[in-house]
Amino acid sequence: MRIGLIRHFRVDLYRASFMTSKEYDEYSYNYDRREVIPNEVVIDEEWDKCYCSSLSRAITTAKTVYHGEIIITDKLVEIPSAAGVKTNLRLPYYFWAILNRTSWGRNHVAHPEGRTNTLKRVNEILDVILSEKVEDVLIVSHAGTLYEIEKILTRKGFRGERFIKPKNGRLYEFRR
Repeated sequence: MRIGLIRHFRVDLYRASFMTSKEYDEYSYNYDRREVIPNEVVIDEEWDKCYCSSLSRAITTAKTVYHGEIIITDKLVEIPSAAGVKTNLRLPYYFWAILNRTSWGRNHVAHPEGRTNTLKRVNEILDVILSEKVEDVLIVSHAGTLYEIEKILTRKGFRGERFIKPKNGRLYEFRR
């Protein structure tokens, strides 16, 4: 079995280097609603089926790269972002990103979805995908979600190119 992972195309949104907590939350909100900058990659002749996040940036990417059956699911959406603390201090974007992932990883109440719930939904959709009699499956999703999928696939015996943050619009193949 072969599974291809693609992170959505690059989002057409400016990101400031320094943000308040409110600006970080607004940036995260807008990121989920902005259009992507598509490229001309089309890979549908190699894949039997495509699963896709229900966020518009992933759907646009999936429809660009694949022209067969696309199954859209909320189980592949990005891990939500939240500042976690409220302050008017302008702090680096990466501070907010690290704080967001730390609160997510610790299942902190300030985070919209803790790690436990994320892994539960991702494992549920992977169980469905792996139980089907389809040989080659494409998954179009988001950086954080794909990172967790990659770790789960590796534990299930799949081998492929490892990543920490997948590049936008790039295919990563895993085989078992």
